[in-house]
Amino acid sequence: MSPNIGGCDFLADPRKRADESTVFWHPDALATVVILTVAPAATETMSVSPLDWPGDIARRDADDGSHLMIRDHATSHQVWMMHPLSGAMAVAAVIPLDASASQRMDATLRFWRFAAHGRSRTSPSRVRRVDRLVAAMRALDARMAGASYRAIAEVLFDPHRVDSEPWKTASVRDTVIRLARTGFAMMRGDYRNLLGPNRRD
Repeated sequence: MSPNIGGCDFLADPRKRADESTVFWHPDALATVVILTVAPAATETMSVSPLDWPGDIARRDADDGSHLMIRDHATSHQVWMMHPLSGAMAVAAVIPLDASASQRMDATLRFWRFAAHGRSRTSPSRVRRVDRLVAAMRALDARMAGASYRAIAEVLFDPHRVDSEPWKTASVRDTVIRLARTGFAMMRGDYRNLLGPNRRD
């Protein structure tokens, strides 16, 4: 597998913001990476072509196969094809029986539903959580760049909402402060809680 730093398979472009970069996590570091391999010849598995999957697809090829990031309107799926892509092929999921097995099974099932039905089954609460985490990272970046809480609020929220209340007692001010604290906590290591159990522990 190509060199990985901090659990990532491929280096990201440092000139891009975090929400603009495609980050491929090593399957050992992220329990939601879906692992696929060529299906045994004896099975009656339907042949699929990744090019036919819906959504936006980013692809990286390496010595260990192909890595795909597939995004639809609600979520993203990272897929590791253990064999190089070569058109339509019958595939089977690989789920190591380790501490991350249950999470990987859930991720594999979500991906199967997405590939089979063309849309995500992600719950609204999960989408809201992801949106909050993205907002927290944006608040973190802005604070580290020296931006005030009010300036961050005007970017993250409607400026009319910011102006509708006295700033020192505004509810949106408290929200931005909490987002920034969440961002700093993630920077200090809490982000690891998002990745699931570490199989190397």
